[in-house]
Amino acid sequence: MSNINEFAQAIPLSNSWIDNWRKEGKKVLGYFCSYIPDELIYAADILPIRMRAIGMECTDTPMGDAYMSATTCSFTRCCLELANRKQYNFIDGIVCGNTCDQIRRLYDNIRYKAPFPFHHFLSIPCFVNDVTIDWFTHELVKFKDSLKKAFGVEITDDNLRRSIKVYNESRKLLKKIYELRKRDPPPITGTEMLNVTVAGVTIPRDKFNELLTQLLKDAEAKKDISNSKARIMIIGSMLDDPEYMKLIEDLGGVVVMDSLCFGSRYFWDLVDETGDPLEALAKRYLSKVPCPRMTDGYPERLKFMNDMIKEYNVDGVLFQRMKFCPFWWGEIFMLRRDLKEQGIPSLELEREYVLSGAGAIKTRIQAFLEVLEAR
Repeated sequence: MSNINEFAQAIPLSNSWIDNWRKEGKKVLGYFCSYIPDELIYAADILPIRMRAIGMECTDTPMGDAYMSATTCSFTRCCLELANRKQYNFIDGIVCGNTCDQIRRLYDNIRYKAPFPFHHFLSIPCFVNDVTIDWFTHELVKFKDSLKKAFGVEITDDNLRRSIKVYNESRKLLKKIYELRKRDPPPITGTEMLNVTVAGVTIPRDKFNELLTQLLKDAEAKKDISNSKARIMIIGSMLDDPEYMKLIEDLGGVVVMDSLCFGSRYFWDLVDETGDPLEALAKRYLSKVPCPRMTDGYPERLKFMNDMIKEYNVDGVLFQRMKFCPFWWGEIFMLRRDLKEQGIPSLELEREYVLSGAGAIKTRIQAFLEVLEAR
């Protein structure tokens, strides 16, 4: 694709998009989960970026191991390490929520051991009903007031509605690009697509939409990519490194669909553009395609997986789970059981946040692709 490199340049969290934003005298806020509404931050003319460590040389985590313990996920340990080394010094503050116990403890450690100028914690409900939507709406009101007080900004309903509209446009464009992946073979690889979606949580949203519009035109005009051995759906914990996708596709598979918080689960559902904007955000973020933190969401997650397998003509499912991620440990056990009952092949890979053990991963993927090819 003609502009894929522009997306790829935004994979490292320290990049030219953020540098240019800061040169204009504007603020940058980091956040830790896809349940935190970007729109509210962007409505304050602050750039929301999802916290990551890819491309920032997190090769060892002595502080992370000491304060988080070596039995927490390597993502949280990397983030604490980089915060302690002041490698996030281009960020003006962080926003966190009770998304999992390890992220919750990461927030506490950063706040007291390597603080930023601004901190805010959102209480995010773990199931969806009228009461929890009201609760989360109130949490977003407090978040808005906190931003206004800390940064001296005005966040009007009109600003919020414009921000929601801009983000909804991204979601529509991304979904159109995903629809093209139903082709056999698809015009865009899973590696390229992950570059795009990860870039979306760094690049200023208006510019991101311009790049997406051009990418959609290019993808629609492209006939196909090289033939592949199998059509794969990838499911699991946070994955923001396209190199993991590349391992699969270099061996001949092609990732045509995903259920990832840096992929489909990030953009699949729109925000209602009518009515109270904060209530609309609360409803959308609690009711979107859920991850395992949502205790009532398994039936919906199972239905989404099954629907996507059919719509995208998936041959096999690859589960990837970050080591010491308890949510996805239990979730994959249940999904794998249901896939087995349907006769759909699956493979589970445990991994660290930073790519390691590539040889062993390749061997297992190669064997899985051979099984799919034999079918």
